[in-house]
Amino acid sequence: MTDRLPSDDVLIGEHYYILASSVAADLPKLVLKHDDAFLVADRRGDFPNVPGEFGFYFADTRFLSLLELRLHGLRGIALNAGVSENALEAAIDLTNPDMPLRPHVVLPGRSMRLARRLTIYGQQLYHWMAVESFVHEPHDLVLTLSFTADFVDVFEVRGHPRPRRGTMLPAQVDERVVRLGYRGLDSLVRTCTLAFDPPPARLDAAGADYRLALTPGARIELSLVVTANVEPAPAPRTLSFFDAAKRRRAPVERLEQEATRVRTNHDLFDHWLLRSRQDLHLLLTETPEGFVPYAGIPWYVAPFGRDALITALQLLPFEPELARGTLRYLARMQGTVDDAFTDQEPGKILHEHRRGEMATCREIPFIPYYGSVDATPLFVMLAAEYLRWTDDVDFAREMWPAVDRALTWMWSMGEAHGRGFLAYARRSPLGLPNQGWKDSHDSVMHADGRLAEPPIALAEVQGYQYAALLGAAAMAEALGREAEAPALRTRARRLQERFEADFWLPDQAFYALALDREGAPCRVISSNPGHLLWTHIVSDSRAQIVTRRLMQDDMFTGWGLRTLASGERLYNPMSYHNGSVWPHDTALAAVGMRRYGMTAQFLTLATAIFESVLQFDEMRMPELFCGFPRVAGYAPTRYPVACSPQAWATGVVFQLIGAMLGLRPEAADNQITLERPTLPGWLTWIEARGLRVSKSRLAVRVSQGHDSAAVELLARDGDAELVVRR
Repeated sequence: MTDRLPSDDVLIGEHYYILASSVAADLPKLVLKHDDAFLVADRRGDFPNVPGEFGFYFADTRFLSLLELRLHGLRGIALNAGVSENALEAAIDLTNPDMPLRPHVVLPGRSMRLARRLTIYGQQLYHWMAVESFVHEPHDLVLTLSFTADFVDVFEVRGHPRPRRGTMLPAQVDERVVRLGYRGLDSLVRTCTLAFDPPPARLDAAGADYRLALTPGARIELSLVVTANVEPAPAPRTLSFFDAAKRRRAPVERLEQEATRVRTNHDLFDHWLLRSRQDLHLLLTETPEGFVPYAGIPWYVAPFGRDALITALQLLPFEPELARGTLRYLARMQGTVDDAFTDQEPGKILHEHRRGEMATCREIPFIPYYGSVDATPLFVMLAAEYLRWTDDVDFAREMWPAVDRALTWMWSMGEAHGRGFLAYARRSPLGLPNQGWKDSHDSVMHADGRLAEPPIALAEVQGYQYAALLGAAAMAEALGREAEAPALRTRARRLQERFEADFWLPDQAFYALALDREGAPCRVISSNPGHLLWTHIVSDSRAQIVTRRLMQDDMFTGWGLRTLASGERLYNPMSYHNGSVWPHDTALAAVGMRRYGMTAQFLTLATAIFESVLQFDEMRMPELFCGFPRVAGYAPTRYPVACSPQAWATGVVFQLIGAMLGLRPEAADNQITLERPTLPGWLTWIEARGLRVSKSRLAVRVSQGHDSAAVELLARDGDAELVVRR
């Protein structure tokens, strides 16, 4: 029987799950991605025949569901497996077990090495193999590759059942190529082509055999290229493994050359930094508008407005190209019509875009889908912050029409609510019932456990709106639209006043999670108000009160902040949003605390996050983990179907570094400020080279000092001024 976790991230109708197969969840995994293609393999490099997410995917469809390698009918023994430092290739070393070849003849174990290398380029999986013999006698062996293409939509893999599917097409086989096909209910033909080099001795629709005559010291190389395609688009031409790997690395190397390089005295912290940067680059997809971070592997290999915007904000001081590509892409995808099925409205920013069969058949609304209340203010926030860092007035002018449409949508939503708050109520029968970042069906509740009824106004979304209005006012002034700025600032001030009046809970000395359709506050203790510190909507005095409350034991686990306090009725530390720990959520609160001068609490949370990532494989920060209290000598409890890597989890370390340095850009004044830089006790220094503001680049070093951090300007290319405030 397959174990299932109720889907805490998306609910479609009343029957939606993410499969949490006990088999798949327990198996270590290798993941790779390029643009819209990705794979999930086990530590042998196989896609095993077990329930779960293993396979090779393209455009929201699993093309190859089984790929298993056997030597003389036996699985190899894994010696080593991992992804390369740049996260773009997987390398697996196997050896043979004791292997009966014929009566009374056994090939001893560890007599052969089988090296496998995997990479993805475009919509193709490249698989290189080398078999080496370390025995003194010749042997004839059979190497078998078994494969199956199931053409299952990623939402089916996640557990959404379908009453009907399309038709599998007859396989086409020649001496070295197998072509498997499927005609979907959307009438599109999806093909999976497997090309072998050299031609195998046997090839059919389910597998290939190579008969290897291995002499002492022999080495035999084989390759397989798997091409996923959706007709009528032409299939790409096939390259060699090494040409594909070189082309895959090229855009990432360009990004790395432009990126701000950060290092510290702490090797493990630097490893986390490197792992996060490489995972981020793995998640990037190159669009006509530029690079856009996709949300996470395996469930969210698609553009998500909220995730891309927060990730771009996290990385803005270090890789502003991501913000530029994200803004252009989301501006192109901005809502233009009123469409209830997709929750689209003019000016609204995209939530999610899918291209699989279920989307094209309108079995799900993500075609694209706009059911996100926070992506629109986050879009305006990013546009304003990008201008602050770059002083790129021409780009800001290009973005202003989209910003203006977003502001108009925000105004209309606020007026509809009557108090200026952004609130949501889904219109799509298949859409998301909750449309903030905690989009589980049960993530917005009252203290007695009743779920809030829409329209729902979330606390943190009002903070995003506040920051967006102030950012848009500054942006308008920079573009010579000074007459528009006062009204935007007035809207922000009135919003702040109404927010304090309606969301503050005097008896709990905390902010409500949300207001329901009656305007009644959801009187629960949650992590959402931590985001209010990040957006600076609350007063200094209340910021201190909120910080103290967040740091109490029912919220702070020792590893991070719970999404919901342990004393609440719906608390469950193993849930998706009702008691788990999300590293990005904790980091946003921590950075907000730092902004209000609560340095000790910031450093406590930054240290907890760092100590948590030390416990995860490859120091890869997962999307979330369970919210059990920290116990000395034990690691955080993992969440079985968390995405890893995941975009805004990779951005956490960069956001923390920016806060430690106290980065405050004012590109229009050609200066960057380090405001009260501070380091945790376990860091002696941080060095950032190539830090950009306007058209200048700076290299700075912040070190521990006696009373305050010491700042050294190491290099400057351009005339930007470095200002230090203590």
